[in-house]
Amino acid sequence: MFTQRNMSDNSTEAEEVQETRESKVGLTFLTLFILALVAGLVVMGLLGHKGEIGDRLADADLYVNTLGNMHPLVLHLPIGIVFLTLVMETLGWISFGKYRPVTTVGLFFAIITGTIACVTGYVDMHSDGYASIKEGVFTISDPWGDHMWAGIGFVGVLSLAFLSRVWSPEKGGRNSIYAILLFISAGVMGFGAHIGGEKVHGATGVEKIVQELTGSSEAVADGEDAADEAPKVFKEPKDRLAYADVIVPILENRCYACHAEDTKKKGGLLMDSWENLLAGGSSAPEIMSLVPGDVKMSYMVEVLHLDEDDDMFMPPPSKKREPMPDSERAIFKWWVGALAKGDKLEDKTLTEMEAPAEIIEAASQLVSPEELAALAADKEAAEKQIADAKKKERESLDAALGALKQDEQLKNAINYVSQDSSELEFTAVSLRKNMTDEQFVKLVPVAGSLSALRLGATSVSEGALVANLPEMKNLRQLNLSQTAVTDAALDAVAQLENLEWLNLYDTAVTDAGIAKLKGLTKLEKLYLWNSKATPDGAAALKKELPNLEIIFGAN
Repeated sequence: MFTQRNMSDNSTEAEEVQETRESKVGLTFLTLFILALVAGLVVMGLLGHKGEIGDRLADADLYVNTLGNMHPLVLHLPIGIVFLTLVMETLGWISFGKYRPVTTVGLFFAIITGTIACVTGYVDMHSDGYASIKEGVFTISDPWGDHMWAGIGFVGVLSLAFLSRVWSPEKGGRNSIYAILLFISAGVMGFGAHIGGEKVHGATGVEKIVQELTGSSEAVADGEDAADEAPKVFKEPKDRLAYADVIVPILENRCYACHAEDTKKKGGLLMDSWENLLAGGSSAPEIMSLVPGDVKMSYMVEVLHLDEDDDMFMPPPSKKREPMPDSERAIFKWWVGALAKGDKLEDKTLTEMEAPAEIIEAASQLVSPEELAALAADKEAAEKQIADAKKKERESLDAALGALKQDEQLKNAINYVSQDSSELEFTAVSLRKNMTDEQFVKLVPVAGSLSALRLGATSVSEGALVANLPEMKNLRQLNLSQTAVTDAALDAVAQLENLEWLNLYDTAVTDAGIAKLKGLTKLEKLYLWNSKATPDGAAALKKELPNLEIIFGAN
């Protein structure tokens, strides 16, 4: 009897060991699968647009475009799942274990749908010309690039949260690491959703209120004009103070990068004040950086006149700035020798210090602090003037855009490029064949403010395009793929001097038509896949526009 019971116990233990092994094998496979998904998304973001992939997507046929159009639908799935998971887990935590929600399957589903959302979004960016790519890399400031990386980051952090739970030895798999990662993933998700929502729907009511409260509300007096200001008068070089107006600007430009309080302090040497010049460096206190009135004992003068291949030659050669001219080295040497001996500085003008003519001439080549301040003020005034002009343009544009926002079909199709921009972009991605001439002519009041127009697969007629495109003079991106355009429409396109990106995929344009584009000197990319244009016609256009990239894809 004892033997049978003992054998039964051994059998049970063996089964448990076998189950544990199988469980670990399953978890290992699941972990590798999820990590592969995340790695694939990162590679997609870093390398996916290189070579022909991005071009093929931009030339994409209807099926690929449809895949991209699924992004707005798919992206809501992981958002909803993560939000529900947060609510359930929070209830579980505050109930001190009395309520134990089952969220593992939901989290896994959120990872899968999040991955699909990233892929469809990536396809959508390229197929509709959203991607802003310079030299093969998303520009840092590009909101769509930020949106993409936020999505990839969300899937990555959520995956770590999921794995920390399924591998956790604690009962239920809940631990502090899981909780932290879950909340971080929600934050990243919110950031990415905010960027995408803002780009598609524009600023929300709350954001507009914040903009109004924090925006510039200062009234500008009538008649204020920079031209009415008194002309600026600067000191003659001979009247400049030797230290404050001549030496300090040279130090700021040549030395502060390595020898100022808020920079590297190389050798422990500070040169950003008279006292620091006298103190010298901490690495070699026996060496005096500046000895007033003694050029030979002043190490700062010695290093300025060493051979360029000497390790101590100053300032060291740099590709980021021009070498220090001999005239500035001469000024330093003269100034140190002309200083009165002692620790106190009595700053005098060059005339008072009896500077020779060549030193005054060298000083005249420098930009004085007064001139720098004036230049900075002029720059600030110019930037303010531009900002004010943009603000007025934006205010006048708001009324026209507000009218379009009342149209049920167009309200989500047209938006500002960014919150502080006065440029508009229009995309008919959700309208397609429902986008007709009737809707297109409604864009005429804002024609001059459009920088991107995406009419791929719409029903807009060639006649409407010919009549209205020339008014859209600031267009940089134009997508006419899968529309009824022929060579006749390219007469209007040829008038868009700022055009950089043109998609004519699956249209009836021919070699004669694309030859009309030779005057578009800013055009960088032209997509002709499945059009009636030929490589020979493209080569002829390429001769006129050497910097133009023409993509045919594969037929």
